[in-house]
Amino acid sequence: MPAGQSVAMNGTPSIALVGLGEVGTSFASALLDRGVELKVASRASPRAAASAKRLGIDVDEDVARAASAADVVLLTITGDGLRDVVARIAPVLRERAILADLTAADPPQVIAAADMLGANRARFVDVAIMGAVSLHGIRTPLLASGEMATDFAQTMNALGFSVSAREGSAVGDASSLKLLRSLFAKGLDALVVESMLAAEALGLREELIELLGDFDQRPLRDHIDMYLRTHPPHAGRRLVEMELAEAQLTSLGLKSLTTRATIDRYRHTTDLLRRESAPPPADAAVAVQWLLAAERAAADKNKS
Repeated sequence: MPAGQSVAMNGTPSIALVGLGEVGTSFASALLDRGVELKVASRASPRAAASAKRLGIDVDEDVARAASAADVVLLTITGDGLRDVVARIAPVLRERAILADLTAADPPQVIAAADMLGANRARFVDVAIMGAVSLHGIRTPLLASGEMATDFAQTMNALGFSVSAREGSAVGDASSLKLLRSLFAKGLDALVVESMLAAEALGLREELIELLGDFDQRPLRDHIDMYLRTHPPHAGRRLVEMELAEAQLTSLGLKSLTTRATIDRYRHTTDLLRRESAPPPADAAVAVQWLLAAERAAADKNKS
Protein backbone atom coordinates (compact mmCIF):
# COMPACT_ATOMS: atom_id res chain seq x y z
CA MET A 1 0.00 0.00 0.00
CA PRO A 2 1.45 3.43 -0.88
CA ALA A 3 2.60 5.51 2.07
CA GLY A 4 -0.16 7.60 3.55
CA GLN A 5 -2.96 5.61 1.86
CA SER A 6 -5.38 4.58 4.59
CA VAL A 7 -7.48 1.45 4.48
CA ALA A 8 -10.43 3.72 5.26
CA MET A 9 -9.98 5.90 2.16
CA ASN A 10 -13.19 4.59 0.56
CA GLY A 11 -15.33 4.85 3.68
CA THR A 12 -15.65 3.44 7.17
CA PRO A 13 -13.55 0.30 7.50
CA SER A 14 -14.93 -3.04 8.55
CA ILE A 15 -13.27 -4.22 11.74
CA ALA A 16 -12.73 -7.58 13.36
CA LEU A 17 -11.95 -7.57 17.04
CA VAL A 18 -10.36 -10.68 18.54
CA GLY A 19 -10.67 -10.97 22.30
CA LEU A 20 -13.49 -9.75 24.52
CA GLY A 21 -11.76 -8.92 27.77
CA GLU A 22 -11.71 -5.44 29.30
CA VAL A 23 -9.95 -3.79 26.36
CA GLY A 24 -11.92 -5.63 23.70
CA THR A 25 -15.26 -4.93 25.36
CA SER A 26 -14.50 -1.22 25.74
CA PHE A 27 -13.37 -0.86 22.13
CA ALA A 28 -16.25 -2.95 20.78
CA SER A 29 -18.80 -0.82 22.63
CA ALA A 30 -17.38 2.41 21.21
CA LEU A 31 -17.13 1.03 17.67
CA LEU A 32 -20.71 -0.22 17.76
CA ASP A 33 -21.86 3.21 18.94
CA ARG A 34 -20.19 4.67 15.84
CA GLY A 35 -22.00 2.30 13.52
CA VAL A 36 -18.88 0.44 12.46
CA GLU A 37 -19.31 -2.92 10.75
CA LEU A 38 -17.85 -5.07 13.51
CA LYS A 39 -17.25 -8.76 13.90
CA VAL A 40 -16.06 -10.08 17.24
CA ALA A 41 -14.22 -13.32 17.84
CA SER A 42 -13.35 -14.81 21.20
CA ARG A 43 -12.83 -18.15 22.80
CA ALA A 44 -15.81 -19.28 24.83
CA SER A 45 -15.76 -18.05 28.42
CA PRO A 46 -18.30 -16.76 30.96
CA ARG A 47 -16.70 -13.30 30.78
CA ALA A 48 -16.89 -13.15 26.98
CA ALA A 49 -20.49 -14.39 27.06
CA ALA A 50 -21.44 -11.74 29.61
CA SER A 51 -19.77 -8.99 27.57
CA ALA A 52 -21.45 -10.14 24.36
CA LYS A 53 -24.85 -10.15 26.05
CA ARG A 54 -24.26 -6.66 27.44
CA LEU A 55 -23.24 -5.41 23.98
CA GLY A 56 -26.05 -7.25 22.21
CA ILE A 57 -23.73 -9.00 19.75
CA ASP A 58 -22.92 -12.48 18.56
CA VAL A 59 -19.40 -13.77 19.13
CA ASP A 60 -17.69 -16.07 16.64
CA GLU A 61 -15.34 -18.68 18.09
CA ASP A 62 -13.75 -19.06 14.62
CA VAL A 63 -11.08 -16.36 14.56
CA ALA A 64 -10.22 -16.86 10.90
CA ARG A 65 -13.84 -16.50 9.79
CA ALA A 66 -14.29 -13.27 11.74
CA ALA A 67 -11.05 -11.77 10.42
CA SER A 68 -11.36 -12.84 6.79
CA ALA A 69 -13.58 -9.97 5.62
CA ALA A 70 -12.14 -7.17 7.78
CA ASP A 71 -10.15 -4.12 6.72
CA VAL A 72 -8.63 -3.91 10.20
CA VAL A 73 -8.15 -6.75 12.66
CA LEU A 74 -7.59 -5.72 16.29
CA LEU A 75 -6.00 -8.30 18.56
CA THR A 76 -7.03 -7.55 22.14
CA ILE A 77 -6.11 -10.95 23.53
CA THR A 78 -3.46 -11.87 26.08
CA GLY A 79 0.10 -12.04 24.84
CA ASP A 80 0.47 -15.77 25.37
CA GLY A 81 -2.10 -16.45 22.64
CA LEU A 82 -0.64 -14.09 20.05
CA ARG A 83 1.22 -16.50 17.79
CA ASP A 84 -1.57 -19.07 17.75
CA VAL A 85 -4.13 -16.46 16.71
CA VAL A 86 -1.87 -14.91 14.07
CA ALA A 87 -1.25 -18.37 12.59
CA ARG A 88 -4.99 -18.76 12.07
CA ILE A 89 -5.51 -15.27 10.66
CA ALA A 90 -2.49 -15.07 8.33
CA PRO A 91 -3.89 -17.28 5.53
CA VAL A 92 -7.19 -15.36 5.31
CA LEU A 93 -6.07 -11.76 5.88
CA ARG A 94 -7.34 -9.51 3.08
CA GLU A 95 -4.87 -8.02 0.63
CA ARG A 96 -5.09 -4.47 1.99
CA ALA A 97 -6.02 -5.27 5.57
CA ILE A 98 -4.06 -4.34 8.68
CA LEU A 99 -3.44 -6.74 11.53
CA ALA A 100 -2.93 -4.69 14.71
CA ASP A 101 -1.45 -6.35 17.77
CA LEU A 102 -2.62 -4.70 21.01
CA THR A 103 -1.48 -7.51 23.27
CA ALA A 104 1.10 -7.10 26.01
CA ALA A 105 3.47 -9.61 24.40
CA ASP A 106 7.17 -8.82 24.68
CA PRO A 107 9.06 -7.47 21.63
CA PRO A 108 10.60 -10.80 20.51
CA GLN A 109 7.15 -12.44 20.53
CA VAL A 110 5.67 -9.51 18.59
CA ILE A 111 8.41 -9.68 15.96
CA ALA A 112 7.99 -13.45 15.66
CA ALA A 113 4.24 -13.00 15.17
CA ALA A 114 4.82 -10.42 12.42
CA ASP A 115 7.22 -12.80 10.69
CA MET A 116 4.39 -15.34 10.48
CA LEU A 117 2.76 -13.15 7.81
CA GLY A 118 5.70 -13.86 5.50
CA ALA A 119 5.58 -11.66 2.39
CA ASN A 120 2.68 -9.75 3.94
CA ARG A 121 4.66 -8.81 7.06
CA ALA A 122 4.23 -5.09 6.33
CA ARG A 123 0.54 -5.42 7.24
CA PHE A 124 1.39 -6.19 10.86
CA VAL A 125 1.24 -3.16 13.18
CA ASP A 126 2.66 -3.26 16.71
CA VAL A 127 0.38 -1.23 19.02
CA ALA A 128 1.18 -0.42 22.63
CA ILE A 129 -1.57 0.70 25.02
CA MET A 130 -0.17 3.64 26.97
CA GLY A 131 -2.91 4.28 29.50
CA ALA A 132 -5.89 2.86 31.38
CA VAL A 133 -8.59 1.73 28.95
CA SER A 134 -11.03 1.44 31.86
CA LEU A 135 -10.70 5.21 32.34
CA HIS A 136 -10.29 6.52 28.79
CA GLY A 137 -11.91 3.97 26.49
CA ILE A 138 -10.99 4.51 22.84
CA ARG A 139 -9.32 7.81 23.79
CA THR A 140 -6.62 5.84 25.61
CA PRO A 141 -3.27 6.80 24.04
CA LEU A 142 -2.02 4.11 21.66
CA LEU A 143 1.45 4.02 20.14
CA ALA A 144 1.82 2.24 16.80
CA SER A 145 4.97 1.10 15.03
CA GLY A 146 5.67 -0.74 11.80
CA GLU A 147 5.53 0.05 8.09
CA MET A 148 1.78 0.67 8.15
CA ALA A 149 1.61 2.42 11.52
CA THR A 150 0.65 5.73 9.92
CA ASP A 151 -2.13 4.10 7.89
CA PHE A 152 -3.44 2.44 11.03
CA ALA A 153 -3.36 5.72 12.96
CA GLN A 154 -5.22 7.61 10.24
CA THR A 155 -7.89 4.92 10.00
CA MET A 156 -8.49 4.53 13.73
CA ASN A 157 -8.24 8.23 14.62
CA ALA A 158 -11.03 8.89 12.13
CA LEU A 159 -13.15 6.63 14.34
CA GLY A 160 -12.33 8.54 17.53
CA PHE A 161 -9.24 6.64 18.69
CA SER A 162 -6.05 8.35 19.87
CA VAL A 163 -3.21 6.65 17.99
CA SER A 164 0.27 8.08 17.54
CA ALA A 165 2.40 6.54 14.80
CA ARG A 166 6.19 6.44 14.88
CA GLU A 167 7.53 7.43 11.46
CA GLY A 168 10.15 5.04 10.12
CA SER A 169 9.54 2.64 12.98
CA ALA A 170 9.69 -1.14 13.03
CA VAL A 171 7.50 -3.80 14.56
CA GLY A 172 8.70 -4.25 18.15
CA ASP A 173 9.46 -0.56 18.72
CA ALA A 174 6.09 0.22 20.31
CA SER A 175 6.27 -2.85 22.55
CA SER A 176 9.79 -1.93 23.62
CA LEU A 177 8.75 1.62 24.47
CA LYS A 178 5.81 0.30 26.49
CA LEU A 179 8.15 -1.82 28.61
CA LEU A 180 10.53 1.12 29.04
CA ARG A 181 7.61 3.27 30.16
CA SER A 182 6.62 0.53 32.60
CA LEU A 183 10.17 0.42 33.93
CA PHE A 184 9.83 4.10 34.82
CA ALA A 185 6.16 4.30 35.81
CA LYS A 186 5.93 1.07 37.79
CA GLY A 187 9.24 1.81 39.49
CA LEU A 188 7.81 5.18 40.52
CA ASP A 189 4.65 3.43 41.72
CA ALA A 190 6.70 1.15 44.00
CA LEU A 191 8.77 4.08 45.26
CA VAL A 192 5.67 6.13 46.10
CA VAL A 193 4.17 3.22 48.05
CA GLU A 194 7.35 2.59 50.07
CA SER A 195 7.97 6.23 50.93
CA MET A 196 4.33 6.90 51.80
CA LEU A 197 4.17 3.83 54.05
CA ALA A 198 7.08 5.22 56.04
CA ALA A 199 5.53 8.69 56.12
CA GLU A 200 2.19 7.28 57.30
CA ALA A 201 3.93 5.30 60.04
CA LEU A 202 5.45 8.55 61.29
CA GLY A 203 2.21 10.51 60.89
CA LEU A 204 3.87 12.76 58.31
CA ARG A 205 2.31 11.73 55.00
CA GLU A 206 0.50 15.01 54.28
CA GLU A 207 3.59 17.00 55.26
CA LEU A 208 5.76 14.91 52.94
CA ILE A 209 3.37 15.38 50.01
CA GLU A 210 3.47 19.13 50.62
CA LEU A 211 7.27 19.09 50.69
CA LEU A 212 7.28 17.28 47.34
CA GLY A 213 5.41 20.18 45.77
CA ASP A 214 8.59 21.44 44.14
CA PHE A 215 8.28 18.60 41.63
CA ASP A 216 5.20 20.37 40.25
CA GLN A 217 7.19 23.49 39.43
CA ARG A 218 9.09 22.09 36.44
CA PRO A 219 8.23 19.69 33.58
CA LEU A 220 9.10 16.01 33.98
CA ARG A 221 11.70 16.36 31.22
CA ASP A 222 13.62 18.86 33.38
CA HIS A 223 13.66 16.46 36.33
CA ILE A 224 14.93 13.61 34.15
CA ASP A 225 17.64 15.87 32.74
CA MET A 226 18.67 16.91 36.25
CA TYR A 227 18.89 13.34 37.54
CA LEU A 228 20.99 12.17 34.60
CA ARG A 229 23.29 15.17 34.84
CA THR A 230 23.85 14.96 38.58
CA HIS A 231 23.78 11.21 39.17
CA PRO A 232 27.48 10.42 38.49
CA PRO A 233 29.05 13.24 40.55
CA HIS A 234 26.65 12.85 43.48
CA ALA A 235 26.20 9.07 43.60
CA GLY A 236 28.55 8.67 46.57
CA ARG A 237 26.85 11.31 48.70
CA ARG A 238 23.39 10.03 47.78
CA LEU A 239 24.44 6.50 48.69
CA VAL A 240 25.15 7.59 52.28
CA GLU A 241 21.86 9.50 52.46
CA MET A 242 19.85 6.51 51.24
CA GLU A 243 21.53 4.18 53.73
CA LEU A 244 20.30 6.50 56.47
CA ALA A 245 16.84 6.52 54.89
CA GLU A 246 16.84 2.72 54.87
CA ALA A 247 17.78 2.64 58.55
CA GLN A 248 14.78 4.84 59.32
CA LEU A 249 12.53 2.61 57.22
CA THR A 250 13.59 -0.61 58.92
CA SER A 251 13.32 1.01 62.36
CA LEU A 252 9.62 1.43 61.58
CA GLY A 253 9.32 -2.30 60.91
CA LEU A 254 8.92 -1.78 57.15
CA LYS A 255 10.67 -3.70 54.38
CA SER A 256 13.38 -1.98 52.39
CA LEU A 257 12.57 -2.98 48.80
CA THR A 258 12.74 -0.03 46.41
CA THR A 259 15.04 1.72 48.90
CA ARG A 260 17.46 -1.22 48.80
CA ALA A 261 17.36 -1.13 45.00
CA THR A 262 18.19 2.59 45.09
CA ILE A 263 21.15 1.92 47.38
CA ASP A 264 22.36 -0.79 45.01
CA ARG A 265 22.10 1.63 42.09
CA TYR A 266 24.17 4.31 43.83
CA ARG A 267 26.74 1.77 45.02
CA HIS A 268 27.04 0.38 41.50
CA THR A 269 27.61 3.84 40.06
CA THR A 270 30.30 4.63 42.65
CA ASP A 271 32.02 1.37 41.67
CA LEU A 272 31.90 2.42 38.01
CA LEU A 273 33.39 5.80 38.92
CA ARG A 274 36.32 4.11 40.63
CA ARG A 275 37.02 2.05 37.51
CA GLU A 276 36.85 4.95 35.05
CA SER A 277 39.65 7.50 34.78
CA ALA A 278 37.59 10.19 33.02
CA PRO A 279 35.72 12.65 35.29
CA PRO A 280 31.91 12.41 35.43
CA PRO A 281 30.19 14.49 32.74
CA ALA A 282 27.97 17.45 33.62
CA ASP A 283 25.60 17.20 30.66
CA ALA A 284 22.55 14.90 30.74
CA ALA A 285 22.95 13.47 27.25
CA VAL A 286 26.68 12.90 27.72
CA ALA A 287 26.13 11.53 31.23
CA VAL A 288 23.76 8.79 30.13
CA GLN A 289 26.11 7.83 27.29
CA TRP A 290 29.03 7.76 29.75
CA LEU A 291 27.07 5.57 32.17
CA LEU A 292 26.03 3.18 29.40
CA ALA A 293 29.60 2.86 28.14
CA ALA A 294 30.85 2.28 31.70
CA GLU A 295 28.14 -0.37 32.28
CA ARG A 296 29.12 -2.22 29.11
CA ALA A 297 32.83 -2.00 29.86
CA ALA A 298 32.24 -3.42 33.33
CA ALA A 299 30.11 -6.23 31.93
CA ASP A 300 32.78 -7.11 29.35
CA LYS A 301 35.46 -7.12 32.05
CA ASN A 302 33.38 -9.46 34.21
CA LYS A 303 32.99 -11.87 31.29
CA SER A 304 36.73 -12.08 30.67
